[in-house]
Amino acid sequence: MAHLCEMNQIGHVASVKNIGKNLIVRIASNANYKNGEGAWVERTHWNEHMIFERQAGLLKWASENLKPGDLVHVRSTAFQSEWEKDGETRYGQTFAVNELTLLTAKSDKKEKQEETAKSRGGRRR
Repeated sequence: MAHLCEMNQIGHVASVKNIGKNLIVRIASNANYKNGEGAWVERTHWNEHMIFERQAGLLKWASENLKPGDLVHVRSTAFQSEWEKDGETRYGQTFAVNELTLLTAKSDKKEKQEETAKSRGGRRR
C-alpha cells in the first residue's frame, strides 16, 4: 500500500509556467531559525506544484490570475516521478495540487500601501 504525503505551503508565487498541457506554480516560503551564535537566519524554500490538464478549471484560473509576488496557500500531494534523460532513468518528487487559494494579490498589497500612505497624508517611497 502506497503512503501519500500531503503538503501545505503558504508562500509567494515565483513563477507560473506551462509544461506541455500542465501548469507548474513555483512557490517560495521562508523558514527562519536561530543559528549557534543566536543570530536569526532566513532560509527560503522553493517548491514546484503541478496543476494537471485534467484540473481544467483550476488550471485556467491559475494561469489567468496568479502573478509573481502573490501570496497563496497550496495543498498538494507528493508522489515520486520518473523520466528518462541521456539514457538514464531519473527520479524526483512532484507535488500534485489539490487546492490552491489566493490569499493576497501583489497588486492588492500595493494598492493598500498607497491607500494607507494617502490616509496618513504621506506618500509612498
